[in-house]
Amino acid sequence: METALYVLVLVSLALIVAQVTASRRHRAFVLDLARRLRDSAPTLDVEATLPPIVADFARRNGANLDGMPRVASFHQTGELRIRKGGAFRSFLAWQVVALGRAGFLWEARQTGASPVWVRVLDAYIGAEGWLEVWLFGTIPLKKAEGDAVSLGEAYRYLAELPWAPDAILGNPDLAWRVTGPDAAEVRMTVQEGVARVRFGFDAAGDIVTMEAEGRPALDEDGRTVNRDWRGRYDDYAWIGGRRVPQSGEVGYVYTSGYEAYFRGRISDYEISS
Repeated sequence: METALYVLVLVSLALIVAQVTASRRHRAFVLDLARRLRDSAPTLDVEATLPPIVADFARRNGANLDGMPRVASFHQTGELRIRKGGAFRSFLAWQVVALGRAGFLWEARQTGASPVWVRVLDAYIGAEGWLEVWLFGTIPLKKAEGDAVSLGEAYRYLAELPWAPDAILGNPDLAWRVTGPDAAEVRMTVQEGVARVRFGFDAAGDIVTMEAEGRPALDEDGRTVNRDWRGRYDDYAWIGGRRVPQSGEVGYVYTSGYEAYFRGRISDYEISS
């Protein structure tokens, strides 16, 4: 009996050590990705090429290229589900967004009382995108990469520009055109194709809606499908020197209709040169 208990204690300690070691390696990996984003190209002034409705939005919300900023970073809280029709799980996330070139990382971990929790890393760095999901933070559940994933992450970078007004003024890879009295499209050509996102503006000139056609996504069997994509931005406020939407929602359009998979709220904001 004592021997069995001794073995159980040793196994438990070994599992704890393995968990701590894996967690430290993961954190070092994420911080290295953040460093790569911070070392990316600084912003350039491209305001003269922007439609007035777009330039006005960026300037009104605090975009300032003095000092040539490189990244914006912020934390989020919210709800996420990783499959259609699945349950929403609360999360806490950290995101870093490149401002002079396309790039971001988003690391999220499940919060709450559930005994089973996951960690998600969604990234687009060096023109390559990937998505990784771990159980208990260390056991791989899902890893997606390749051309379709990279193109899909390029779409995400564009869709989240309301959270990065400096990138609107300072990323020369973005091409804008007006598509209506209160709408504009931004597109970016990458190796895998062209990512296009349309924004809708309200009467005050704030971006409040996002839509894209045929964004690459993975279905429940891991196969690539193209789905229409929708999003909303709300509650603009000054945070860390920029006026950004405090909350947002994103989802896909299925044959059964629209279904959100992300609802998030920003809790802080910082610009770094």
